[in-house]
Amino acid sequence: MPARFRAAVRRYGRATLIVAAALLLYPLASTAQELRRTGATVTGRILDASSSAPVAAAEVVIEGTNIRALSDSVGRYLLGRVPAGPQMLVVSALGYARSRIPLNVPGTGILVQDVQLAVRPLQMEGLIVVADPSSRARGELGTASVVDEQAIANQTAASLQGVLELIPGETLKPPGLDNLQQISLRAVPTSTSASMTLGEPLAGDLASFGTLIIMDGVPLSNNANLQTLGPRGEMRITTSAGGGIDLRRVPASTIERVEVIRGVPSARYGDLTQGVIVVDTRASVVAPTVAARFDAQLLEGSLVGGRQFGLPHALTANVDLASNQISPGISDDNAYRVSAQVAHRLALGGDAAARGELGWSVFDTRVDFYQVYEDNPEDPEVFPGRASWSRDMGLRISERARLPLGDLGSLGITGSLNYTRQRSYRQALFVRGAMPFTDRVDEGRAFGRFIGGEYLSRLWLEGDSWQLYTRVEAAQPSWLLGLDHRARAGVELRREWNSGPGYRFDIEFPPQVTFNGVNGFDRPHSFDAIPGVATTAAYLDDRMRAVLPGEMALELQAGLRLDLLHEGEHWLSGIRDAVLQPRLNAQLAPWPWLRLRGAWGRTAKQPPLAQLYPPPQYYDVVNVNWYANDPAERLAVLTTFIRDPKNHELGYATARKAEAGIEVAPSHGFGLSLVAFNDRTTGGVGYRSVPDFLIREHFQLSDSTLGTGVPPEIIEPASYADTVPVLIHVPDNNLTLESKGFEGTLDLPEFRPIRTKLNVQASWIETRYFKRGIDFGRLFSEFQLSEHIPRSPYWEDPIRTGKLGLITYRVIHHQPALGLVITGTIQHTFKETERDIAATDSLAFAGYITRSGELVPVPPERRGDPEFEDLRQPRSGVFQIEEYERPADWIASLQVSKTLPRGGRLSFYAFNVLDRPGRFSESGFGSRVYRALRFGLEVTLPVGGPGYAR
Repeated sequence: MPARFRAAVRRYGRATLIVAAALLLYPLASTAQELRRTGATVTGRILDASSSAPVAAAEVVIEGTNIRALSDSVGRYLLGRVPAGPQMLVVSALGYARSRIPLNVPGTGILVQDVQLAVRPLQMEGLIVVADPSSRARGELGTASVVDEQAIANQTAASLQGVLELIPGETLKPPGLDNLQQISLRAVPTSTSASMTLGEPLAGDLASFGTLIIMDGVPLSNNANLQTLGPRGEMRITTSAGGGIDLRRVPASTIERVEVIRGVPSARYGDLTQGVIVVDTRASVVAPTVAARFDAQLLEGSLVGGRQFGLPHALTANVDLASNQISPGISDDNAYRVSAQVAHRLALGGDAAARGELGWSVFDTRVDFYQVYEDNPEDPEVFPGRASWSRDMGLRISERARLPLGDLGSLGITGSLNYTRQRSYRQALFVRGAMPFTDRVDEGRAFGRFIGGEYLSRLWLEGDSWQLYTRVEAAQPSWLLGLDHRARAGVELRREWNSGPGYRFDIEFPPQVTFNGVNGFDRPHSFDAIPGVATTAAYLDDRMRAVLPGEMALELQAGLRLDLLHEGEHWLSGIRDAVLQPRLNAQLAPWPWLRLRGAWGRTAKQPPLAQLYPPPQYYDVVNVNWYANDPAERLAVLTTFIRDPKNHELGYATARKAEAGIEVAPSHGFGLSLVAFNDRTTGGVGYRSVPDFLIREHFQLSDSTLGTGVPPEIIEPASYADTVPVLIHVPDNNLTLESKGFEGTLDLPEFRPIRTKLNVQASWIETRYFKRGIDFGRLFSEFQLSEHIPRSPYWEDPIRTGKLGLITYRVIHHQPALGLVITGTIQHTFKETERDIAATDSLAFAGYITRSGELVPVPPERRGDPEFEDLRQPRSGVFQIEEYERPADWIASLQVSKTLPRGGRLSFYAFNVLDRPGRFSESGFGSRVYRALRFGLEVTLPVGGPGYAR
């Protein structure tokens, strides 16, 4: 058994036993308190808003649960044993817009709630166009925000990123495809001292890498993305390598529902450290609808439609095309997207099964395709020689089956194969001085040649990543020892691998310009030889509910998950690392209008393939550097050394997550939610600089007379040798990301005289980001070259902190009779800082490194002694000022939506209506923070006839 696995079992075995004991003892305590199985009953009628006629066969669901029913022929529905406290009632019926009704459910008794459905969403009373505090993710108790189709339609969103702006803590951005789009939940973007020099992830990159995105039940993985240059790449390529999924690949026009679980997720979710984003795309009976968006930079069109063929079959298809000019009038940069999806549902059980009801066998088959292209052609007048492009294409085939097992519950089987084709290119004009050069790809000494001057470097990154995913999950609702149980147990298998030409460039014109006579240039390498990675997971999760005396109700969700990272490429190979992950959520509703919540849990994220199998690192040590005026007389001799930076101990990053919250909803239309959280991720993958040394030989020359027309010859053997210190950059679990803060949401009742209501979201996040290790600074390069410098200082890596405070106000004016919604949004950034917590004076060094690579620490009380005078050097790689703060500022946006004949919609939007730049006051560069004013139109028109459904 591996040491890491034994340590994990010892460390978390006690916590696991505590959770297990709680699960066993709590039902006994509940029985002693005479808990009753009788929950509240919610009933009422579903009516047509225009005619008050009953709506039959409408599906009524308590959001986040499996409690559902169908309305009968007179529109009546009945939901039993509904959890007490603030809940969300979701009603949908064929031919009507989905309706969401907030409820305050008592612990016992009957709650009557009638619902009126409208054909056109904008004509519904109580239309919800934000992520409200009563939302619930399906089967989850953790803090979550749910954004449904109507809220998405009222966003100026071109991709998933725009939809996620309804979440507390997310900044507003204009719709578009420019730049890489990622999401980092509950983290402020900061950096380590090696983020720019070694390509380590920023705090936002690490947070987005640890955010799990699930699309139609299948996780989208970024573990096999190798579009990275490693620790020596000087030419930067903007890709999602080391970060999260590029959100541009998911068009907002195809999304039906988004759940964002920011708290502690249930044990069924793995491969994460931050949170979970669950995306459902449209896959049901949908009237064929065409939509188009126009503004100064973005042109987008989409078509979606779904039809049911008889009782068992339903087919849905959608296509989205978008073109984005990134900087019109300034450059020719463009981004393009093509997205298409076909979904087929086979429901064995009739009409009810077509809506996915429990008790019927349902088979969902999906084929998804996307392309995201970005072109940045050369502008010879601004940046001569600089150009880049990226070509990402993906194809996914997935199958989900939900099979009833009678009294044994149900069985879910999910399988998918994902393929991503990634092509990146970058060129840049470099200037280098004359330097000796060797293109040797194996170890040994060789005669080189001199190169120098201006050159154009061209770099290609060409990879094909694959993911095979399988999940088998059994669910069993039951009644045991006074509690309602909804238990789930499952097994997950993943295998991810990469292939393709890889990292390609002309060795003589590398994507690096700096050569100090020791650290060699990178060499091209193929991705085909890189092994894959296999993981296995098993989990058990149980959601329990009980009704206490009076109106009080209690819910618990407890689970345990085990993730295994295998040594080899297959699931039968040995275990490289293992992590036990206990998770617990508790929710108490003392009264129907109040809900108290708390959670604690542990999660884990596997390391990326690029860090599990990094390419070799080259060192080209110069033995002879004879540079004569006559090129024919020049002589260069270099010895190439190769070091393997693989870390066989590299394993999971883990996160400890805790939160506590309160939700208040004393009256219809009023809602208040406040959550305090504390998340700590340890073991994020960065680089550890391992000191080593090489032997450098020095040679005498036989004839160094100038003007002979021939180079001199070296005299064997070497006249002497010395040691050259080097640093091997090894991937390591040495990054720590700590975030704590508050999130709040306030919904005020509609002010009826002017049909206007207010929604406020606020967040305060403080992030600490640091690396466990040491920093050698920029003095190390000079130390390498000169054999006369006996030692060089090193420092402890600094801690960097960031603080971000955001308040977002949304004023919503709704006229149902006119089918009109006007939404004004103001986002106020009241605090944004970044700070180094590390001494930067001349006494900040922690020790020194010798020429043989030995590290010698120096106690703080001795660092002022005369013998260490040469080590008291100013530190590089940290901020010039201790704390950098952006002034408080705000931005405003506007959207107006109006119904059109036949159920269409016309929307006008304006981002940053006052064109506020939001400048940094201390940078001195006058850089613009907020994007410039953008305005445009979006139109949606149904094109299907009355018989589209069948």
